[in-house]
Amino acid sequence: MFDVIRSKRYWLALLLVGAIIGIVSFALIGIRNSVKVKQIPVALVNEDKGTLSNKIESKLRKKFNGKDSKIKWVSPQKDGFNDQKYYGAFIIRSGFSKELQQQNESLKAQIISQKLTTLQKKEELPDSAKSQLLQAKFVTQKPVHPAQIKISINQGMNAQISQLLSQALPQIANALSSRISAQQQSVLSKNKINLSAKSWDLVSTPISVSTHESNKIEKNTVNGTAPMLLVALAWFSALIPSLILWREHTKRSASKFLNATTITSQLITGLVASILSATVGFLFVNVCFNLTIPNPINFIGLMSISIFVFYLIITCVLDWLGFAFYPLLLVVWFLASSVMSYAPEALDPLYRKGIYSWVPMRFSMQTLTNTLYFHNGSSTTMSSLLVLLIIGFVAAILMYSSGYLKHYLFTVSPHRKINN
Repeated sequence: MFDVIRSKRYWLALLLVGAIIGIVSFALIGIRNSVKVKQIPVALVNEDKGTLSNKIESKLRKKFNGKDSKIKWVSPQKDGFNDQKYYGAFIIRSGFSKELQQQNESLKAQIISQKLTTLQKKEELPDSAKSQLLQAKFVTQKPVHPAQIKISINQGMNAQISQLLSQALPQIANALSSRISAQQQSVLSKNKINLSAKSWDLVSTPISVSTHESNKIEKNTVNGTAPMLLVALAWFSALIPSLILWREHTKRSASKFLNATTITSQLITGLVASILSATVGFLFVNVCFNLTIPNPINFIGLMSISIFVFYLIITCVLDWLGFAFYPLLLVVWFLASSVMSYAPEALDPLYRKGIYSWVPMRFSMQTLTNTLYFHNGSSTTMSSLLVLLIIGFVAAILMYSSGYLKHYLFTVSPHRKINN
């Protein structure tokens, strides 16, 4: 009855269950529970450089200067949106200070005009004030416009963050507008001034806020989650062929240690399988499921590279460690998919540096994100692609070295010890 409990396998099984529970908790609960949106880079652009706009810029920088602030103001850069330097931009448009100054001048003129007109009707207006009345009426007739603030959202970088900024940045601009409006209304109330509906609209909204989206997330891209799902498709497109081809090459090998010819065969067959998988994947996601893919050739090429690099990683693990460590690859994917669901700025440093920074899947997702949403080109494509190719090259070298080193470790070295 107690034989099972006394066996080592029983306790090893319990240990394995505990490890699995720990990993799943770490990935599912730990990551999600620690996600906090803060220090999201947003460009603060002052195109006006007037007195009022400079004051507003200074106040904004002070307000969002804390470490826990959701927004981190950064300086604008050339091609900053395409190169994914920031998730959005808060732009104080040229003429901002001038428009607000004209609003204040028009407000003062209306106060003067109404007061002097009242005195004129009572025939109590001094002759010296008549020119002042004419001047005030002339100022009130000049067209006055709201000051302009433009919000730009770099939507393709991350769907969740872009949605958050689409609400947060206009709220900041509207809060500025409301503050200026309250000041103007206070002045009008003290002077008991009545305004026309048009003038009142301007007092109610002294700042006009417009929102523009760059690198838009196209329709039929699963609400911006398409890159993540495509990486999953690429990973599992590599996971199954790598196991099948590894088993075939192992069976056909004359020795239990794979030689260079066998490894080369693994590379060639894996490359063919990767290109075929990428092509079939394109046909399914684009033709069958109507996923929007702007450039099919780029897409198939990037998917082929991603699948092939994943194939090399998986096959390298199998060549070195064997099928017993195959489940480890599922754990790696599980951890990677957990962190790739979020913007890196939202991750706790433990998860960002400990998982996100080194998993190869994120570089694949970067290239796929760019080909789907960044049609003007992004420098991050080449850098991510280069990292993927380096990872694949290292995996291929390790594959070639596996046969020789394992042969030396398990055959040559023990044989020398016996002879000695």
